[in-house]
Amino acid sequence: MNEEHQGFSFAEAAVWLLGLVLTIQIGWLAYSMGQGIAGRPFADGRGAAAGATMAAVDSSAPQPANGPQLFAGNCAGCHGAKAEGGVGPSLKTAAGWTLAEFTEATLHGKTPDGRSLAPIMPHFADTGFSGEAATDQQLEAIHTYLGTLQ
Repeated sequence: MNEEHQGFSFAEAAVWLLGLVLTIQIGWLAYSMGQGIAGRPFADGRGAAAGATMAAVDSSAPQPANGPQLFAGNCAGCHGAKAEGGVGPSLKTAAGWTLAEFTEATLHGKTPDGRSLAPIMPHFADTGFSGEAATDQQLEAIHTYLGTLQ
């Protein structure tokens, strides 16, 4: 005789129920930790960043230009991480230009010898850096940074 098995045995049901309970507990723990990270206190009263402090930043105050960061975000994609060249040429020559020459090339695509830069080169007078108009301080910071890469 062949007896068909109907449903789960007690042991199988117990294992399945234990797995369900553990899954719910792990999910709840993850959710609770996420809530703590989002700024709500943990169950023991600790804040999300126990031991760390945060200071308010006055976003209206001008921030100093960061040459390496500006270069990485606006130039390195074409000219390479160390200005060694890539899609665009090496910037070793540009590092030797005066700030005025570098600014003219960066903003308007004109080199000191009067050449026009390739059409792929953005004219940052039009595009700005990260959607904001390029400032003299940013251009100086990038130019200074280029000088450190030599």
